[in-house]
Amino acid sequence: MIRSPMAILLTLALVSAGAGGCGSPSVSPFRGLSPEQARSLARRMGEARARDLDADLRSAFAVRPPHNVLVLSGGDQDGAFGSGFLKGWRRAPGGRPEFDVVTGVSTGALMATFAFLGEARDDAALRAVYTGTNAGDVFRILAPGSFDALLDTEPLRQLIAHYVTPDVVQRVAAEHRRGRRLYVATFDLDANQLVVWPLSKMAAESGDKCLERYRAVLLASASVPVLFPPVTIDGDLHVDAGLREVLFVRQAMLGIGNAYDAIEAPGRTGGPPTVYVIVNGGMHAPPKAVGDGLAEIGARSLAVYTESQQLFNLREAAHVALAHRPAFGFKFVAERDALIDADEAGVSLAFDTKRMNKLYAAGEALGASGAPWSEGLAPLDDDPNTVSAQATNDRTH
Repeated sequence: MIRSPMAILLTLALVSAGAGGCGSPSVSPFRGLSPEQARSLARRMGEARARDLDADLRSAFAVRPPHNVLVLSGGDQDGAFGSGFLKGWRRAPGGRPEFDVVTGVSTGALMATFAFLGEARDDAALRAVYTGTNAGDVFRILAPGSFDALLDTEPLRQLIAHYVTPDVVQRVAAEHRRGRRLYVATFDLDANQLVVWPLSKMAAESGDKCLERYRAVLLASASVPVLFPPVTIDGDLHVDAGLREVLFVRQAMLGIGNAYDAIEAPGRTGGPPTVYVIVNGGMHAPPKAVGDGLAEIGARSLAVYTESQQLFNLREAAHVALAHRPAFGFKFVAERDALIDADEAGVSLAFDTKRMNKLYAAGEALGASGAPWSEGLAPLDDDPNTVSAQATNDRTH
């Protein structure tokens, strides 16, 4: 039977929607479609990606459920805080656990590979990146005539290639085969969807194309739209997932089917199953006198918007963990108030090595302290009349 052009297009798009595959068509599957056709295609692509994610998780956790889940937020240069925290956590009482699932967005996506691998050499790689990188290592001014962004991320592409080597990806593949899973997210501008990429599965497929695709996904995950150019993957334009979510975890990442009962099985060690979130930034920007100029009002408004999105995403992640049956513990850590710079809240692309070293050192000390965590739902406002998990933690530790 001869299939219609639309059916053929849908088939090709659904094949490319399998985010773990290493082929990458160069033409958007949405080109030339009517709005109705585009919505239908986007829905089917989303469904195909969801099925692929479910299958990847089932292959790991259908019998043995995950126990420790790490979620890394966006935060630009403030990834230095999270990187330092991971290093310090290794020295905390009880040490740092091995994570069954790691997820990351934006700077958290760049950190995620090394947090997932979790060896001392991976901590060293994060330290090198987040204490020795300056703005010139991330972007450069575009030449006149470039129209998709204000800045060029060729330096960042080279930085990713330097650290995400074939050996690193092979190590990720080995952990995938052990039953661990690594995911990062981008936002697909064409499909208007957040895409969760199974990086560990991609690594396990091996080959030069998969290595380049792995690196391309990481570049896209940190490509702040308008400032940085989008990355074309499977014909669509992908950018920083912070456009939709600054951190993420999904129910299926916490256990599937009959595996739920195994979480409380006799002999299970290491404490209760827990979702840990490292927020690469502060929870609430400090009060300040805001000038009545357009730039200051705009900057403050962007900071409030970014902060609100982070808080809602953090609370959503808590709901996912606590609503699971059986419930997971939910712990999060963020920069303490003394570290938060009112002038840098929101999107900060300064990549100031002095500040990044300060953030790294503070994160390392906090991680090693042994009791850095807040638990449960994060408060929406830094209100003295609200009992804040963060504030309670700060007073007692």
